[in-house]
Amino acid sequence: MRKNFIIILLLSVLLSACSEKEDAPGIFSSDESEKAVDLVTEANGKLREIKQLLKENETRLEDLKSAMGKKDTAEVKKISEQLINQIGRGTNLGKEAWTKLDQAQSLNINEDFRKYLSLKSSSLLKYAEAYEERRQLAMRLYDSYDPNNADQKKVVSEEFERREEIFMKLMKDAGDLSSQAIQLAKDANNKSKK
Repeated sequence: MRKNFIIILLLSVLLSACSEKEDAPGIFSSDESEKAVDLVTEANGKLREIKQLLKENETRLEDLKSAMGKKDTAEVKKISEQLINQIGRGTNLGKEAWTKLDQAQSLNINEDFRKYLSLKSSSLLKYAEAYEERRQLAMRLYDSYDPNNADQKKVVSEEFERREEIFMKLMKDAGDLSSQAIQLAKDANNKSKK
């Protein structure tokens, strides 16, 4: 009995000593921050791809407005279809990035990191919601644009304005969440340096 007690005591001391080391590797480390950072890096790669898509398609909305102003149904449909496809690609990349952030949140990480990931995830979901508004608008234009039907033109124009307003609000909300995440990261970094 006494022998078991001494073995348990020695094992406890050994485990305690190993876990006190900040950089304790292997099974003695319960913090999975490195894995989380790797997942965030992968998510950021997906987000860079989305930014590239956005950059490549910056002028598409203006092109669409121009085609609508010219009552060019074929061009409106062509641009709308391109937007639907590009937004679909961006949405898929966004889902992949969100999944990576969600996986990172499920790991054993500190609360500041978890809150940062939560804010980034929420921001990403707002961005996705915003672009879903654009995709729905593009689908509506592709399916229903008819510049010769005054009633239909009015409905589509009103929907265009409404969805664009919603898009802008969601983008602002997403940007605010992202800014909060960045500020949290800066604050946490400054706190750890003290």
